[in-house]
Amino acid sequence: MPKITCTLSSKISKETGESEILIRFQKRGFGNKRAHSHIWISRPFFDPESEDIKIAARKLTPEVRDAYDKKGKLEHLKTFVIRAIQDTDLSNVSDDWLQDTVDRFTFPEKYIDGQKKDNLTFFEAFDKFIGTRKLSVSRYKHYRVLERILLRWELYRCKKIEIDSITADDLEDFRKFVRNEHKFFRTDKSGNRKPTPKYAKIYAFLPESRYPVERGDNAINSFMKMFRAFYNWCTRQGITENDPFRKFTIGSQVYGSPVYITAEEREQIYHADLSQDKRLETQRDIFIFQCFIGCRISDLYSLTKKNLITDNRGTYVEYVPIKTKDENPNVVKVYLTEEAKAIVDKYKDYDETKLFPLIAQQNYNYAIKDVFHKVSIERMVTVRNPLTGENEQKCIADVASSHMARKTFIGNLYKQVKDPNLVGKLSGHKEGSHAFARYRNIDDDLVKEMSNLMESDYKPVTEEEKSEIINRKAETKDELMKKLAEIQQLVSSGQISPEEFSTIIKQSATK
Repeated sequence: MPKITCTLSSKISKETGESEILIRFQKRGFGNKRAHSHIWISRPFFDPESEDIKIAARKLTPEVRDAYDKKGKLEHLKTFVIRAIQDTDLSNVSDDWLQDTVDRFTFPEKYIDGQKKDNLTFFEAFDKFIGTRKLSVSRYKHYRVLERILLRWELYRCKKIEIDSITADDLEDFRKFVRNEHKFFRTDKSGNRKPTPKYAKIYAFLPESRYPVERGDNAINSFMKMFRAFYNWCTRQGITENDPFRKFTIGSQVYGSPVYITAEEREQIYHADLSQDKRLETQRDIFIFQCFIGCRISDLYSLTKKNLITDNRGTYVEYVPIKTKDENPNVVKVYLTEEAKAIVDKYKDYDETKLFPLIAQQNYNYAIKDVFHKVSIERMVTVRNPLTGENEQKCIADVASSHMARKTFIGNLYKQVKDPNLVGKLSGHKEGSHAFARYRNIDDDLVKEMSNLMESDYKPVTEEEKSEIINRKAETKDELMKKLAEIQQLVSSGQISPEEFSTIIKQSATK
C-alpha cells in the first residue's frame, strides 16, 4: 500500500524562522521519493510523531490562523497526490514525478498551456470561504473538521468534488457517509479501533489523531448547515450558480430539557470541605465562580484580572464573548456576589494576571464530575441521548460539565427574572436568541406561578348584594351608568340571566 509521510526540513529561514515541510511517497517497486511541499511552518506547530501540523492554541491569533490554513493546504496537497497516484502508471514515471505533481498543485498556472485559470476548485473555494469569515477558534476548527470529512468523502466515492456539479443526491450521499463513517472501523483484541481493510487506504492517506465516532442527528445537521453556508457564500460571490441545497432538507436540531443544579445544590458544593484534595477544591471553586457569572468556558479561560472592575455599585466582571465578538460584539457585565468575590480573593496571589489555576478544559470537565460525586450531588435527571434521540435517566454527576455552570446561572436567574432579554444581557445571548431556550426550563413552580396570573380578582356577590344593586335608586346619569355596569358584570358571571337583565332594563326605563 502506498504511503505518504511528511517531515520537517532541518533548514530554518532567516527571514521567517520557519522550515519547509517535505513530503515523501513510498511504494514497493517505486522506491522512496521526496519532494518540497512549498509549505513553510514554524517548528513548534509541527509534530514529528504524527508527521503533521499540530495546533494546541486556545486563541485564534494571526500565527494560529496561518498554521490552520497551512494544515488545510497540506491536507489538500496530500489528496491531490493521492488522486495523481490513482490515475498514474507508476512503472513509467521519472524520478521527478512526485515533485512535478506537487508543483502542479502549488503552481497550476504554469501547467495550463497559456490559458488563464479562472475557476476555483472546490477546496480552493472552501479555503477562501473560511479565510474571509470572522470565526472563533472553535468555529474555525469545526469548519476544518468539515473540510477533512469532505476530503475523506471524496476518496470514499472515488470521484472528485466539483463545485458546479454537486446535486441534492450527492448531499444525501454525503450525509449518509457522515452518519456511517464510524462503521468503517473495528476494535481489535487490544481494544484499539482500526479501519477495516476496505477503507484503510482512506485513513492511511488522510490520518486522523482521533478516528470518527458515531454521530447523532444534531452533529450531522450542524455539518450540513455549515456546508450550506459555504454554498450560500459561493453563490453570493458568483463562484457558482449551482445550489444543491435548494432541493435538499437538512432538518432541525433537537435538544432535551436543560439540566442544571439548584441554588441550594450550588451552595452545598461551594461549602463542602474538599481541603484533603486541593486539585478538586480549586476546580470546584472555579466551577462555582462560573455558576455566578454564566460565561462560556472559552470566555472563562480568557479572563484576566483586567476584566475585574470596581465602581460605586461593587465589583463586576466585564468581557466581550469570544463566540460572537466578530458578529455581535456586545459587552457583558456581571456584578460579583459576595461568594464570587471571595473565590477571586482566595486566588489573588496565584498569578499577576490570571484569575485562577486553570487546567486543560477536558480535565476541568472530569474534575467537575468528580466534585459532584464527592459531595453526593447524584440525583437522577432526564437527558436526551444525542445518538438515538431517546430520553434517558442518568446521574447528574455523570453529565456535569463546565457548560452546566452556564445553564445553572441562566436557569436559576430566569426563575427570578423571567425576562429572556434581561437574562441574555448577563449571559451574552443576543436579543431574541433561539439558543436561549436551551438554557432555561419551564419548571413546575414557574408553571404554577404563570397559572396564577390567569386568576381573576372578581369574587361572586351574595344574594343580598345582588338585590341591593338591582333595587338601588339612580338619581343621576352617572349613578345609572354605574348601576348598569354592575348589573352587566352579574350577567357576565352568570349570576343574572339574560331574561332577568331585560326585565331590569325595562323597569329602569319605566322609572
